[in-house]
Amino acid sequence: MGSFYFVLMKRSFRLFLILMLVGLIFSFGHIMTPREPDAFARVYLDAADSLSSAGVPEYMKFQVDEGAVQEVYLNDNRLLYTLNRTEKKIPQLLDFYENLYSVHNDRVIGQPEAIEALLKTVPDEKSKKEHRRRIAKTEEILNDRFVRFEGQGWGGFSTVVTGKEGDPDYTEDLRKRFMDMKETGLASSLGDTKMVVAFEDPSQGNTQYFNVWPEEGFDLRKMKPQGDQDAPGFDIDDIKRPLGSKRMVTFAQDHGGIRYSILVYKGRGSLSSVRDDFVSDLADEGWAISSSFERARAQAGDEDPSLLVAKDSREAFVSLRANRGDGTVTSTIVVYEHGG
Repeated sequence: MGSFYFVLMKRSFRLFLILMLVGLIFSFGHIMTPREPDAFARVYLDAADSLSSAGVPEYMKFQVDEGAVQEVYLNDNRLLYTLNRTEKKIPQLLDFYENLYSVHNDRVIGQPEAIEALLKTVPDEKSKKEHRRRIAKTEEILNDRFVRFEGQGWGGFSTVVTGKEGDPDYTEDLRKRFMDMKETGLASSLGDTKMVVAFEDPSQGNTQYFNVWPEEGFDLRKMKPQGDQDAPGFDIDDIKRPLGSKRMVTFAQDHGGIRYSILVYKGRGSLSSVRDDFVSDLADEGWAISSSFERARAQAGDEDPSLLVAKDSREAFVSLRANRGDGTVTSTIVVYEHGG
């Protein structure tokens, strides 16, 4: 996880990281059950770890028009966002959103006896202790009705507005919404999602912050692969995926005449074997490896297995990361296409 937070502090690929944080926030929809709450968010953390290596060339970093509504494609869903700036420091900005949306109610989950009855269904004492902790954390989040997260130079806030916040039946309404989301997969089942992610910008001495929200019909079931199947999305015809891998993430945006695509795959293998396959397959498809990129990396003594290649009006950056303990490699492919 350390490299994930390191990436968050860098200026490159902030938009992609926002999408991962959206995955983290949406994953709280699973915390009504005792299983791991961030199961599908882990996919996006894997991708962030992969992008933390080597560094994507400056011209491939996202440039966003301030104030304009932008649209991005994510696993056959769409997200909308705006970028704005403020003189507020990040803690004060998050305080503003917390004061705007926070309404505190006690005992959202239920009475202590109901919780104990639930825990009786867990036979293992060690697991029971962990489930008790998760239930307490869930109740804390639901009582406060928001999630706030902060790091060095960045922070975020997320909540869901249902319109029932002041009603006596708020708890029952919330339970029904979670059940509906579990059945339909639609983020809109929970209500109106409000999410802000902010970053310090020392170059201008202020704070830039993104407001992010899912388009109507955003289906959470598309956010991760099901079994051995690929996650919904697309492949790039002339960039072959690693042999035997599974597609985890498809991201795309058209902005200012430039198209960005990010695809994430995961499969068994070693860094060297996967890199060798990419080198061979890319050459067969007419991609040329950047000699200047290779020289710069060699001069810096960088052993990271990333690749930078070009073909016609497109350039592609390939980042590889070995996943600890399971013998798999996460391959992240960033394709930058400009007009001409």
